[in-house]
Amino acid sequence: MSPSTLTPRDERYWSRGHLLAEEKRVFEICNGCRLCFNLCPSFPALFDAVDALDPTALLAGGGPVVHHEVDALGNHAAATSGAHAAPPRDDLHGQAEALERLPQSVNQRVVDLCYQCKLCDPICPYTPPHEFAVDFPRMMLRHKAIDAREHGVPLQDRVLGDPDLLGSIGTLLPTVANAVTNLRPNRVMMETTVGIHRDRQLPTFANQTFLSWFAARHRTRPPPASVSGRKVVLFYTCSVQWNEPQVGRAAVEVLEHSGITVFAPEMRCCGMPALDGGDVPRATEWARHNVDVLLPYVEAGCDIVSPGPTCSFMMKKEWKDYLGTDAAEAVAARSFDLMEYLFSLRKEGALREDYTTDVGSVGYHLPCHLKVQKIGFRSRDLLKRLPGAAVTLVDRCSCMDGTWGMKKEYYQLSKDGSQKLMNELRESNADTYSSDCLIAKLQIEEQSGKKVKHPIEVMWAAYGGTPESPLPALGPVPPEPP
Repeated sequence: MSPSTLTPRDERYWSRGHLLAEEKRVFEICNGCRLCFNLCPSFPALFDAVDALDPTALLAGGGPVVHHEVDALGNHAAATSGAHAAPPRDDLHGQAEALERLPQSVNQRVVDLCYQCKLCDPICPYTPPHEFAVDFPRMMLRHKAIDAREHGVPLQDRVLGDPDLLGSIGTLLPTVANAVTNLRPNRVMMETTVGIHRDRQLPTFANQTFLSWFAARHRTRPPPASVSGRKVVLFYTCSVQWNEPQVGRAAVEVLEHSGITVFAPEMRCCGMPALDGGDVPRATEWARHNVDVLLPYVEAGCDIVSPGPTCSFMMKKEWKDYLGTDAAEAVAARSFDLMEYLFSLRKEGALREDYTTDVGSVGYHLPCHLKVQKIGFRSRDLLKRLPGAAVTLVDRCSCMDGTWGMKKEYYQLSKDGSQKLMNELRESNADTYSSDCLIAKLQIEEQSGKKVKHPIEVMWAAYGGTPESPLPALGPVPPEPP
């Protein structure tokens, strides 16, 4: 296993010295390539630091290198004239010397500015199976994990890293919790104590959780092995359970409308919020719990679908890497993004498309964690088939990363980084904004004042589904007449 792809199951993973050697190796490769100069702020932070220490940088390219302004927190202000870190040069002698002199503060800044969009992965020419085996996001998470083991998980990350705890508390008295959370004095206190920026729009707690709605809809459910036909487990996500149950309801009704049996056992967070804070033990504990819950369903012939791009990525990739078990591999092999799964049904002629309602124009935001899965634009493709739909694809990062964009240190940087997304959404003049990512939704709603819907909600509405009028479960799609 290469150093960049190490997992916590390897004892070398926890070695600070081994990590620093790996960061030096990867930083040298990234600096020589610089293909990711315009992605997350980590790369300009690295490249600008190297150029600033390079005594020959002023001789490169016939002119001076323009650097980003970086404040004490490592936040990037806009560079003058919109310039970016310098491209690679043919003569890298000064660059090699600069890389040798990089202070550890630069390594930490690069880690802090990585918000795990993972967009470097699909465009990097050196990811496995290349011999360089560069996995930049995994290396950033490893750095955070070692920091957490040596110094403890900060309070800020302990709070933001446990959405199930926050949700279970908030939904006890949701009206009160929502009101109290949005009081200005309380937001100032939250910023001071926990580090959540006072202006960041936070998720609202639902009056009814998704699981309570599902239990009321299906008071009895036969064991999965006794059910014939297509059947799925809905990995509903923390956001759906505590904040956006209507997304889960739409998913269940759309699936059942095409004759698919849906199961929704109680599960834990996928673990990504915990990994964001370096809390590997908690993330792996939750992953193991979820695999244990899901494996019997997989063995009974169920597929697993999730309306959350981060969750489906975790199920497909991270659980099996962090756990290293046959069970996790089996779960990964049957895991799908919800819209990816529905698109495959349509290709097989198994998705009912008896839509009744025009949906109008839709500005669709493509989440980064769907791009990383390399499954194509399945949500957009399904939205385009809805009656009256005019869909504009907006392929821009929201710069949220669930927890990163909520932190006071990075709030403004997150907001600034989302401006291309916001500008293109506004230019779409769409009736409806849509995103699969319920965390990106917070960024878009905060800045636009416009409600954002998951694509499954738009699809549900096209079928005629409303809170007052659920969709009927009609059964399998009948074969076309000969």
